[in-house]
Amino acid sequence: MSTALSKAVAGEKIPDSKKTGVLSEALDKLKSMGGRITKAKEMSETLADAVIATAETQGTVFAASFAEGYFGEEKMDVGPVDLRLGGGLVVGGYGLYKTMTGKGGSHALAIGNGLLATGIGRIGRSAGRALAEKKGAAATAAAPAPAAAPAPAPAQLKGDDIGEIARMVRMTPGTEGEDVAGRRHRREPREGRSDRFIRARA
Repeated sequence: MSTALSKAVAGEKIPDSKKTGVLSEALDKLKSMGGRITKAKEMSETLADAVIATAETQGTVFAASFAEGYFGEEKMDVGPVDLRLGGGLVVGGYGLYKTMTGKGGSHALAIGNGLLATGIGRIGRSAGRALAEKKGAAATAAAPAPAAAPAPAPAQLKGDDIGEIARMVRMTPGTEGEDVAGRRHRREPREGRSDRFIRARA
C-alpha cells in the first residue's frame, strides 16, 4: 500500500492532485482481493464436494455391507446377479450422464460407486476363497500316502516260554499220573492182536 493510500485509510487529508491516484490504487487492491476471495470460495466448494462425495460413497458401502451381514449373502442376489451390482450400474450411470450434461449428478455417481464397490468386493472375496480351497485340495491329493506298518517279527522262544509249554503239556487231561513206562506199555500191542509182522519168540 502506497503512502498516499495509507494516509487516506488513516483518515489524513490527501491533496487533490493525488486523490485520483489513490482511488485507482484502492480499486486495484479491491479487484485483487476479490480474485483471491473468489479462488478461496471455489477451492472451499471443491473441497466440500469431495468430502460429501467420499462420505456418500463410504456410507453406501457400509449400508450395503450391513444389509448383507443382516439378511445374508443369498438375499443380495436377484437370480444370478448381485442386486448391489445392478443398482450401482444404474445409479452410477445416471450420475455419470448428469455430470456429462452439466446438470450435477455427483451425488448419484458417489452412491453408484459405493454399491459397485460392495458388489465387486464380494466377487473378489468369493474368488479368493475358491482359489484357497482349490489349492488346499490339490495339496491334499499330492501328499504321499502313509507307509504301511512293518509286519511284526516272529516271536522268539525264550527259556521261560519253553518251561511254560512243558507245564501246559503236563497239565493236559489224561496225562496226569502217567510215567514214561506207562506210556510205553500203552503203546505196546495187546495179547491176541494180530500184527503185521511175526514176532520171534524166545
